[in-house]
Amino acid sequence: MMNPDGIRERVRTRLQEQRALVEDLLRRREQLAGSLFVRYGVCGKPGCVCQSGQKHGPYYVLSTRSGGKGGFAYLDAEQMAEARDLVKASREYRAGMRRLRKVGEQLVTLLRRYQEATAKQGGRRMGIAAPPPQA
Repeated sequence: MMNPDGIRERVRTRLQEQRALVEDLLRRREQLAGSLFVRYGVCGKPGCVCQSGQKHGPYYVLSTRSGGKGGFAYLDAEQMAEARDLVKASREYRAGMRRLRKVGEQLVTLLRRYQEATAKQGGRRMGIAAPPPQA
């Protein structure tokens, strides 16, 4: 078990990491939850070039889900480039949220260890003075 001062330093480090994560997440306002893919199609018209192997497209598609329902939107090449950046930002945001949850859990664990370590030393508990010894 670590001493209380070592645990306290680890808590400070995690708090700094938590603060930096929150600031980064707050900066990521523009994002787009969804997936992007490129589709090529076959029309089925007799004599069309797509019947000989060269398909129509590319068609850029944004796939989203909202309220349990899926949706698709077709994008042009310029929109696809912008959407790619926004989808990437959304994934980075979700990864940041997962990391923030993990740091929060680590903080709780460290604070519990700190409390246990200080209680074993008979010192202060979480910043509250220990009761005076009874005679």
